[in-house]
Amino acid sequence: MFDVFILQWKRLIKKPFLILMFTGLTVLFVLVMGNVQVDDSSVEVQVYSNELTDNELDEWVNRLNEDETMDFTVTSNEMAEEDIRMSNTPFALEIEGNNYHFLVGQESEHLQAVDQHVHQVFNQHQRLEEVQEEFPEREIEVEELITVEKSEGNGTQRYNTELQITVLIGMTLYFSAFTILSLQMNLLEEKRKGTWDRLIISPLKKTQIYLGDLFHYFLVGLLQIVLSFFILTNMLGVDMGTNYLPMIVIILSFTFSIVSLGILLVSIVPTPQSLQVTIPIVVTSMAMLGGAFWPIDIVENRLILFLGELMPIKHGLQSMNDVIINNYSLIDILQPIGILLLMGTLFMGIGINLMERSTRR
Repeated sequence: MFDVFILQWKRLIKKPFLILMFTGLTVLFVLVMGNVQVDDSSVEVQVYSNELTDNELDEWVNRLNEDETMDFTVTSNEMAEEDIRMSNTPFALEIEGNNYHFLVGQESEHLQAVDQHVHQVFNQHQRLEEVQEEFPEREIEVEELITVEKSEGNGTQRYNTELQITVLIGMTLYFSAFTILSLQMNLLEEKRKGTWDRLIISPLKKTQIYLGDLFHYFLVGLLQIVLSFFILTNMLGVDMGTNYLPMIVIILSFTFSIVSLGILLVSIVPTPQSLQVTIPIVVTSMAMLGGAFWPIDIVENRLILFLGELMPIKHGLQSMNDVIINNYSLIDILQPIGILLLMGTLFMGIGINLMERSTRR
């Protein structure tokens, strides 16, 4: 086993370009994609009305400005339309009595959040008026029963942090899978040149040969993931927490599943050239369906969501996010770890079985 293991490492040391290239691509992609953040500055919204008096409009604006992340300012109908026409603002809010609507000139990522806030303010005001009508002799006051302390900044800051973590983990798993599968092309090269057959008839047991190769690929993938995390967390300043045990178990399980997937592909694909074409298709498809390129939450198609459940990257990425962001324990992530181990076992069993059949021929 160790002879095969050391032989594979000597081969990698002579030609380290592959692992260095994919580690460099991981760093590059995460730096580019991880620095794309949502603007966390205050959202400015122009408010006007053709029905309310100035005092009534000011009262509504004061209610709306209770949310510090949004800045509602009074303007005229003509000014709001002119600013939208000149693309100075994407939308404006018109208030009509106890109703409202938006004048939209172009799409904005903030429109939905503003709409939710305005809707909540109007609903609260309407409920207070209904209570006041029911008890006209009493003075109605709104009091806070529960005070929530925010320790992670506003929602936009939290979103930016989660985005960075997701991109970091997704790209790291994506390129580590590329590295592991690309290195396993050596197995097909050995089969084509007859080196594999000479190993089979050597004094070494088949178990030792398989374990030496598989442990080599496993350790290479593991080192790339750990190295990428170390470099990127220090460059981006992302805090991945100290919940190390669950993260280590997830990384080990994911690496095992990818090494097993490589054995399955090697047993199915006949030539190194065909495998060279197959690997980018398989790995990129896994990353796209598994949420490494975009948040899986925005996907609504049931077929795509089902296919995503079959991808090792999806379970590795989601469980790592749960551990880092939601502080999940090892017990909380037993299900995705079990799925990764099950996938790895199935891939490995089928792959080795097919390889043995081809060797007997």
